[in-house]
Amino acid sequence: MSYPQNNYGAPQPNYYAPPGPAPPYPPNPQGYPPPGAPSPYAGQPPYQQPQGYPPQQHYQHPPPPQQGYPPHPSYNQPQYPPQGQYPPPPGPHNPQYPPHNAYQYPPSHPQPGMPYGVPPPHHGPPPQQHVAPINATADVDAIYRACKGFGTDERALINVLGYRDGPTIDAIRAQYTARIRRDLIDTLEKETSGHFETALVSTALGPIESEAYFVHRAIAGLGTKESMLTEAIMGKNNQQISMLKSVYMRRYGVSLETAVRGDLSGKTEQMFVLALGGNKMDEWVPVDPQVVSNDVRTLYAATQGRLGTDEIQVCSILTRANDAYIRAYADNYKRQYAHDFLKMIRKEFSGHMAAALVYIVKGAINKAERDAELLEDSMAGLGTKDELLISRLVRAHWDKGYFATVKMTYATLYKRDLTKRVKGETSGDYGKMMVALAT
Repeated sequence: MSYPQNNYGAPQPNYYAPPGPAPPYPPNPQGYPPPGAPSPYAGQPPYQQPQGYPPQQHYQHPPPPQQGYPPHPSYNQPQYPPQGQYPPPPGPHNPQYPPHNAYQYPPSHPQPGMPYGVPPPHHGPPPQQHVAPINATADVDAIYRACKGFGTDERALINVLGYRDGPTIDAIRAQYTARIRRDLIDTLEKETSGHFETALVSTALGPIESEAYFVHRAIAGLGTKESMLTEAIMGKNNQQISMLKSVYMRRYGVSLETAVRGDLSGKTEQMFVLALGGNKMDEWVPVDPQVVSNDVRTLYAATQGRLGTDEIQVCSILTRANDAYIRAYADNYKRQYAHDFLKMIRKEFSGHMAAALVYIVKGAINKAERDAELLEDSMAGLGTKDELLISRLVRAHWDKGYFATVKMTYATLYKRDLTKRVKGETSGDYGKMMVALAT
C-alpha cells in the first residue's frame, strides 16, 4: 500500500530562547545572615541545585526495529534511576544546570516541507546545547530584600519570578540557597499564601520540579484532580519522565509510580504506569508506514472492530508512540475506516482514561491548539479553576517561542487576547503574577 507524502514531519529545531540578561537592580545590600546562622525556615532540606541529571543521550534509545516497538518492561521492574547525593552548595557560577533542551516539550505539529516518515537531517538524538553559567546575583538580592523584615514586597517577587526562563529560575534558586542559606521555596511559602503562593512556588520550582509539585497537589487529600495529574505526566519524553521521577522521589520521599498507583486503580492505573515506564519512542525516530498500518489495524480491532474495548492495548500503543506516529495513526485511521480518530476515542472510552488519551492525541495533532483550549477551559463559565489555570499557564510559559504560538492560536480561536483574558479572571497580587506569566 502506498502512502502519500503527508506533512507529519520530524520535530522542529529547538526554539527555547536563550536566557537573557536580568534587569539591573541596586547594589547588594548589607545584612545577609552571618555564616553558620541557623535558618528560621522549617521544612525540607535547603535546595541544592540538582547535579544528577544525566546527559540527554543517556535517555535516548536507539531506533527500534522498523517492524515494531521495543517491549514494555514488566510492571514490577524498577521505573526510576537511583537517587544521587545532594551536591555541595553551588557558587554563583555553578554550570551544573539540567540539559538546556530538557525544558522543551516535543513539537506537536509537522515541520513545513517535511513529509511524514522523514527524520530530522541529523537522524538521531538532538545535539546537546551548552548553557552558559548564569549570574543571578541581582535577582537573589531583589528576592532577599522583598522578604526581609516586616512585610513582603510582592511586586518585587513578581518582577523577578514572573519574567525569568527555566535556566535562570534554576540559577536563582541555587544561588539563593548558597548565599542566603535558606531554601527559596520555604521562603516563598512563609511569606505568601493562597493562589499567589501557588503561582510563585510553582514558578520558582522550575520546569521539571513544578511538574512534581503539580502531581503531588493532584493526588493529595481526598479524591484526584484528574486533569492536573494527566497534564503533569502525559506526553512527556523519556528524559522528562526520568527527571520527573527523580525529582519527585527527592522532594516527597516516595517514588512517583508508587504515589500515582496509590491514588488510581484498574485500567486507568495501568495506563499511567505505562506512561511512566520511559518507553516512549524518541521524536527523531522516523515513521515506518508498515508499522503504522499494523498499529492502526490493532487499534481498530481493539475498539470499533469488536464488542467492548481493549483499553490497555490502545493505551500501550498511544503512550509509547511519538507525535509523528500518532499523527500518522489519526490520518490512516480516518482513511482506512472512515472514522475520526479522536471521535472514536471519545466514543470508546470514558472518564479519566478518555480525557488522558484525548490529551495525548490532541497534543500530537496540534499542541498549541490543545493548550489554548485548556487555558480557556480553566477560565470559562462561572468562577475560575485557579489551580488548573496556574498549572497550565506556568507549564506553557517556559518556552517563549512556543507560548507565542499558543497566544496566537488562542486569539484565533476565541477572538480575544489571552493576557487580557487572564487579567480579567484574576485579581490582586495573584492576578499580577498570572499576567506576568502570560505576557
